Amino acid sequence: MRDNKYEKIISVAAALIRRKGIKGSSFQEIANKVGIHKSTVFYYFKSKEELLLRILEKSVNEVNSELRRITSNNELKPEEKLKEAFNSHLTLMTGKHSDSVNAYLYEFRNLSKKNRKIYLEKRKAYEKDFEKIIAEMKTKGYFDGLNTKIITYGILGMLNWVVKWYKTDGPLTIEEIADIFYEMVVKKSDINKVQ
Repeated sequence: MRDNKYEKIISVAAALIRRKGIKGSSFQEIANKVGIHKSTVFYYFKSKEELLLRILEKSVNEVNSELRRITSNNELKPEEKLKEAFNSHLTLMTGKHSDSVNAYLYEFRNLSKKNRKIYLEKRKAYEKDFEKIIAEMKTKGYFDGLNTKIITYGILGMLNWVVKWYKTDGPLTIEEIADIFYEMVVKKSDINKVQ
């Protein structure tokens, strides 16, 4: 278990990197914002690259855990799993992990090949769980004749981009946006046809 100081550094650094980029963010500034000595930041993270990796891993670990909870719930129909997955993904990505998502979009290239591989393996696990939902839906007659992997990539691309334009004070809640996306992907006529 990580302590509160570690978590605070991760949170502050993610917000700072979102605003200034990894190159424009210093351990000193992070330390000042957390209220600790710079050496404490170095105690937890040997470099800015390691810090960036831990920021990205924290969010992907949590979204993986939540999606696994949804996919393993045998009481949910496949279309209910998909709807929950949309809602969970958007809620986490535009809420507590929005800084991490932006760090990924703009700073991923600053990771070494080795660290990119570590992070991408975790993202692939998420994609595979999402793909399981699509495969289950296909057994119920949805997405007939369409490639499961391409459907998954299309959906995740759509969901991931929301963090770029969503405003918490906008006209729609994140739940309403999740519902619209779900309706776009699984038309009501398709639902009626399958039922």
